[in-house]
Amino acid sequence: MTKFDTPAYQAEKDFKNDPVLKNQIENAWSNYVKYCTINSQMGNPWSSSYDHPRSWYYNPLVTPAEPVKNNTVPIQWGAFPNRINHYFTNLFVEKFGKTDAPDKLHELADIGPDAFSKKYNITLVVSKNPCDPGNTETKPFGPSGPRGWQDEYCEWAVTRDASGDIIAVDFTHENPEYWFHMWKVSPDMVVSLYQEILNNPNVKKEDLYLLDEKGNYVIVRETGLPAYNPINKWNSGPSATAGGGGAVHLTSPPNSLGAEIYLGAAATILRVNSKGKVITDANELICAAQYGQIYRNSDPRIGQNVNSLVYNKKLKISLTNPIALYGQQPDFTQFKMPDSAKGYKIEDCYKVIRGSETNQGTTFYPFNMILHSRFEAPAGAKFKLSDIMVKGSKIKWGSQIADVFKVQLAGTGIPGGGDQPQQYPAVGDPAVTLPSVQYVLDNNLLQASLYNKLNTFSNLTSCITQVEAGTITSGIAILASDANKGTGFDFGPGISVSVTDFQDLGNDNQLFIVDINVHSAALLGEKPLALFNKTTDPKYTIAGVLEVVAPGSLPKLDVVPNHNLLSDQQVSQVQKMLK
Repeated sequence: MTKFDTPAYQAEKDFKNDPVLKNQIENAWSNYVKYCTINSQMGNPWSSSYDHPRSWYYNPLVTPAEPVKNNTVPIQWGAFPNRINHYFTNLFVEKFGKTDAPDKLHELADIGPDAFSKKYNITLVVSKNPCDPGNTETKPFGPSGPRGWQDEYCEWAVTRDASGDIIAVDFTHENPEYWFHMWKVSPDMVVSLYQEILNNPNVKKEDLYLLDEKGNYVIVRETGLPAYNPINKWNSGPSATAGGGGAVHLTSPPNSLGAEIYLGAAATILRVNSKGKVITDANELICAAQYGQIYRNSDPRIGQNVNSLVYNKKLKISLTNPIALYGQQPDFTQFKMPDSAKGYKIEDCYKVIRGSETNQGTTFYPFNMILHSRFEAPAGAKFKLSDIMVKGSKIKWGSQIADVFKVQLAGTGIPGGGDQPQQYPAVGDPAVTLPSVQYVLDNNLLQASLYNKLNTFSNLTSCITQVEAGTITSGIAILASDANKGTGFDFGPGISVSVTDFQDLGNDNQLFIVDINVHSAALLGEKPLALFNKTTDPKYTIAGVLEVVAPGSLPKLDVVPNHNLLSDQQVSQVQKMLK
């Protein structure tokens, strides 16, 4: 394998009329997935014990492995947010009664905890540390964000008519990282796709711009164009109207492709309990390995399935190309059409908007590769979506449909070659904590992202920071953990870093504002970064944070680099996203 393909080979469709842009995004995307893979293999040697290395997760760009039916396993889970069922079923039976409780669970999944709490004057809290049964502390139900609670790699937006009846539901499984990369290649294509997906010509390019606290567009140094806001007015919240809202791609912080790959790699380490017995329970594995959220459908299922392949079949694992989250066809037998349907079938109300029902690639991938789907009555039909019954009840909430389909990824295994899988105790605190890199990006982009609460409401960015050979680039922010004012930076030969300002953010987080000086003879390409508090510390690198490009590759901008430190509000956001 020479590259990672875009999800469901979507770039071939998105850029079918522009081979130059198609090549750009396919290369950028493959590099991004490669860096995610390398970092996921690394694990966390900085602030955790027994989480490095993850040698039973292989990189298919390095290790030959062709996905075929007998070595590739589909991993599926329910699209409805299981943490809602786990935490609130008994509470809702007590408050609303056994008959009405299921309806209220579906309503919560549609409108979210803030709106639900306000409507019913109820406080929705969950265990602060569900892995510790003895800990009685609680926290608000989350994750935060416009659709944060829809955390099974499936988010949806409901369209209603003037009477409040549902006329359409859009489901998306598409990761935000692909849209960040597509925006960097062609904002015009992104706008065109928004209009097409939402069937709404009112979407304007400026609607998608990231704004700073003064309401100004944040300019990306590498392109000279405004930055992308993943929770813009057209991709925000659980409802869609002609004037805003909609579900184009995933926004909930846990619903990222990087998190999926990291989880898959973490699950290849076998965990043993205090008695030396290998842990096989899905939720126990999560608590021991700290690779996801207990009681979700997705994280426990992914982790347990991957771990089982390593433990029972002695297979090394990688997620199957093209790596993505894919919706599966609903169970159409769970629907009943109204009498007014007059010959229409439920299948006539279902349409795949992005992705495909079958694999369009040249290598094996099991089942459906659906990135975006829509339920709505056909044009001219004499019935609404809300007239259809699912599982015995009329469709009142989009989550009722989420109840009857699954989300999937796949893993491809190769023989372990006679080696024995790693067996480690539960993740713990290391003897010595090393400084680690969280983000490397222009300070103006970091500050605007924090102002907009990205990465607590959504994802911050996934595009690599670029600098030209033979230049000094100022105003670069390096967000770190467990560092100090004297921490060193190692990007490799030909690159030096000068710290122009430092800010202790509390909770063991730090901000460095730096100048990056690249020698004219420095080799072009990606430069991994290692931090060190002592020169004798081991230098573990993180990949995909900086790329050196040829002189003249980037636009010449008349923009003053941002050297400002973070405000109290921005510091608070850092603490929330890195806690």
